[in-house]
Amino acid sequence: MQDSTNANVATLENQLTERFGLLMSHTQLAELLGRSAGGLRYSLKHPSDPSTRALKGCGRKVGRLIYYPASEVAQIILSSGEA
Repeated sequence: MQDSTNANVATLENQLTERFGLLMSHTQLAELLGRSAGGLRYSLKHPSDPSTRALKGCGRKVGRLIYYPASEVAQIILSSGEA
């Protein structure tokens, strides 16, 4: 079971990297999750569930902007889908 989970994460990570690159912007993350940028911003400011807290925690600040690593986003998406 662990091998299939790792394979799923790797597959999703590859898909995200091909589509968005290694680091995803806030707008790209909102597009991926099917949310508006403002709605995602509010959710990240006031996280109410574990997956939102994990997304907030994986953000990397580059200058004034925050980017989200595709590898960590893939893990969070798949772990929230299993719960």
